[in-house]
Formats: sequence, structure tokens, C-alpha cells
Amino acid sequence: MLSVKKTDRLFFDTFDAMAAGAAEAALILEQMFRDGIPGYAAHATRIKEIEHRCDKLVHELVKTLHRTFITPIDREDIHDLGSAMDDVVDLIDAAASRAVLFKVEGEIPDASGLARVIHTQAEEIRKAVVHLRDAETVLEACRRINDLEKEGDRLYREAVARIFESGRDPIFVIKAKEIVETLEAATDAGESVAIILERIILKHQ
Repeated sequence: MLSVKKTDRLFFDTFDAMAAGAAEAALILEQMFRDGIPGYAAHATRIKEIEHRCDKLVHELVKTLHRTFITPIDREDIHDLGSAMDDVVDLIDAAASRAVLFKVEGEIPDASGLARVIHTQAEEIRKAVVHLRDAETVLEACRRINDLEKEGDRLYREAVARIFESGRDPIFVIKAKEIVETLEAATDAGESVAIILERIILKHQ
């Protein structure tokens, strides 16, 4: 079990803030693909603001890490966990930005389903990070994240098949495929966070 001193709270508070940012961005992404094209730009703008906020958090985390002689968990794990959560937010932002920039006309197959998976993963990440001193809670959240990644893989395969079977013009196919690939990459990034969280817990059991 992890023991956290008051002087170590800065690291854990940053993890909490980054996990909350990922969950917030993922919720907006889910709403974006559920609400449809008219709301894409507004949702993407909100996600971009969160992405900038999380970038600042991870930069401050790295600076603090370099200034701190003794850390509550391994330096490598602090760096990797912060970077992995930042990757999740970056990919959420990338998917939202592509949906706006590509000006895709029509529903993207399974995009809302993939966004739902990303959002659910992000909520599990937040739960694990907030309860980082509770090994059982963290490991259970990691199991759910991994299961969700498998669901994301399934949805991605189905989405690609539906895109190619849609009979839409080749430009739509290229744009839609890149967007669902980015969404699927975000589910992989969620699994990477789970792997790091498991590693941290196993080191301290």
C-alpha cells in the first residue's frame, strides 16, 4: 500500500487533476459524436482548452520531479503516469480536431460508441488515481480498462468494415477511417495508463 506524506501531495494532486481533465475531455467527446455535426466545433474548442490545461500540468509535474530529491514513488513511474494520461487527452483532442478539420458530412460509423468507451475508461482511470493507495480498487479499475480496450478493438473493426461497406465517396472513407483510428488509439492509450498503474501497485504491495 502506498504511503503519502504531505510533502508528496503535489505529485498526487497533479495526477488527480490530469485524470479529472481526461474524464472531462472524454465526456465532451462522447457528447460531441452523440450530438452530431452542428456541435462539433464548440465541443472541439472545449476539448482543446482542457488539452492545453493538461499540457501545463504535465510540464509542471516534470519540473517538480527534477527539483525533488526523494519522491513518493519511482521517478520513472511518476513521469510515465503523467505522460500516459497526457497522451489520452492528446488523442481525444486529435479525434475532435480531425472531426472539425475534415468537415466530414454524415455520421461516422461507431464513433459515438468508441467515444463512450474512451469516456468510461477515463472515469476508471480517475477512480484508480484518486484511490491510488487502495490496491484492490486500482487493480479492479485496471481490469475494467483492459476489458474496455478490447471492446474498443471490436468497435474499431466493425467501424472500418461499415465505412468501407457504406458506398460513400472515397474522401469520406479516408476521413472517417482516420477519425476512428484516432479514437481506437485513445482506447489503447487508456490501456497504457492501466499498465502503469498496475506496475505502481505491484511495486508497493
